[in-house]
Amino acid sequence: MYEYHGWATIHESTIEADVGNLESIVKSLKVFISNLNWNSGLLNIYAANGDYHLSLGGSSNRKSAEAEEIIKLYRLIGERAPGSYGVLYERDDEDTNGFDNEFRVFVLARGKFQEKKDTLLSPFVPVVEDE
Repeated sequence: MYEYHGWATIHESTIEADVGNLESIVKSLKVFISNLNWNSGLLNIYAANGDYHLSLGGSSNRKSAEAEEIIKLYRLIGERAPGSYGVLYERDDEDTNGFDNEFRVFVLARGKFQEKKDTLLSPFVPVVEDE
């Protein structure tokens, strides 16, 4: 099973949320999302209290192209709106690179999207589930 959970707050710069181009940036992100072949889960950009937010989450039987699309979206947000920040958690119990028993955590901050070690929910067995 592949599962993912993420959020981001979209800010145009690290100084101000909107320096004049945020509406255009958000519109381009929504176009990117609408062009995805998205089949499952939640993927939404919405406005709340004057800020824009990304929410996503879901699961599938196997890791698919959607996983790559999620990473591309976070990187695109970092490039177009470097003041944005957020996290993405993903878990793939069929991973062949040694991550099959842990969450992978990616952090978006200051235009960079970097992987960090998960210390909260990993190792999945026994922290979350029993063997």
